[in-house]
Amino acid sequence: MKKLLTFSLLLTVLLGNSGAGCGSKKGDDPQPQDVKLLVGGLWEVTRTYTVTPSDKVTLQMKKGALGLKFYADGKLESCSFGTCKVMGRWSFLLQSQGAGTGTLTVYIDNPDTQAVYEKKLEGALDISTDNLIRWIIKGNPIGNTDATEMQWTLERS
Repeated sequence: MKKLLTFSLLLTVLLGNSGAGCGSKKGDDPQPQDVKLLVGGLWEVTRTYTVTPSDKVTLQMKKGALGLKFYADGKLESCSFGTCKVMGRWSFLLQSQGAGTGTLTVYIDNPDTQAVYEKKLEGALDISTDNLIRWIIKGNPIGNTDATEMQWTLERS
């Protein structure tokens, strides 16, 4: 139960404070490639799976609770119940079109969100269909959390 509370708190910090900071485009950050795969519409997080040293937690997300909007210019917004705020920038490198895999990197500009996840989240992106993806982030640990793996299932709406 403590881990569920910790995860909920981290998710709240991510959503509640994602737009509090102002970001600038950095020339040395990779820019989005193969943007057509992610740009367009809202990607709603429908399920999360988190692994910590003492627990594994799966959450079914309430519709509209958390979503991401990817823009062709590299901007990324975090959305919750119809309110969207700039979270940072993103980059996607397609590794295998046939297998539908690649690497998604999110550069977090918001200082409050950076306090939890640090400045960058990077992980494998499995593309099931044009409207269903799964982002798998692994670390030891991930940012300033005790999680060693996070998986987000997202559906485009």
